[in-house]
Amino acid sequence: MTRKLGLILILLLAATSAVGDDDNVCPCIPLSHSWVITACETWNCAQAAMVLANGDPFVMSMPTNDTKYGWIVARRVVTGTAVTSPDSPYIIESNASFAVAAAQFSILDPNMLPMITTASDGATLLIRLREPAPMSRRRAAAH
Repeated sequence: MTRKLGLILILLLAATSAVGDDDNVCPCIPLSHSWVITACETWNCAQAAMVLANGDPFVMSMPTNDTKYGWIVARRVVTGTAVTSPDSPYIIESNASFAVAAAQFSILDPNMLPMITTASDGATLLIRLREPAPMSRRRAAAH
């Protein structure tokens, strides 16, 4: 009788520990995310990226003030799954605080065409050209 009770206790203990393991399938390295940017010359390029995103809230297209690259597409990816080309014209920086991003934004050269936005994950994104744009590439702002 005690043998049966011991066996039932061991099986019950094994079953409850197996149920607890289903909540955490992989006790490995936690995933981190980063933002990547793609420059688009046309509206069609930017909208194609949005269509391919299929409603992903971490993909957004934004117009720029650049005549060569009129649109950019920012998307959040798992770190290590995508690489931005080293010759990409735009750089994106993610900041946890809007104050830090605003301070960086205020010291940037206007010819770098900086933009600041808040993403759906709460990060403040600072987007700018890698190299300052010549005056011929800047659009005139209509007021």
